[in-house]
Amino acid sequence: MPVEIANGFYPAFEQRWRWAEMAGRFAMLGFVLICAAGLLGHGPFSERALSNGDGSISIRYEPVVRFGAPTIIKFDTKVPPGGDRVAVTIAKDLVDQFGLESITPRPATWEAAGSGIRLVFPVQAGESHALIRFTGSPVFRGGVNLTARLDAGETLSWSQYAVP
Repeated sequence: MPVEIANGFYPAFEQRWRWAEMAGRFAMLGFVLICAAGLLGHGPFSERALSNGDGSISIRYEPVVRFGAPTIIKFDTKVPPGGDRVAVTIAKDLVDQFGLESITPRPATWEAAGSGIRLVFPVQAGESHALIRFTGSPVFRGGVNLTARLDAGETLSWSQYAVP
């Protein structure tokens, strides 16, 4: 053994070093693949879509968001037959915790409705769907449960988790 060390070759150490090197490379490769998939940020798996049982409202959102970073929740709602407006009731936490910054299109009216906020959006005649975008920067850390529903529809519930 002393001769091997004197010659600069120590087989037991070299073997352990190789295993540590390979483990580090696999860990780095795994981290890159997780990031590329969007599990830790924007990517193909970073956005989810949900709809309620009757299909009157569906959303696209990011389930994991960064604290203070801008994010968008997109609502696709059905317009009642012959209707010229869509009324959506959202959870009060969507305004308070989500850090709501803008709503597109701008609602015609806002009103408090129990533990939620009722927003009424004008719709052009003949439209069957209305797309509504809520933009905000989460001001919470951890998870928050949110809800939305149309006046004549089932409630849609989802949750978002904010990381520092």
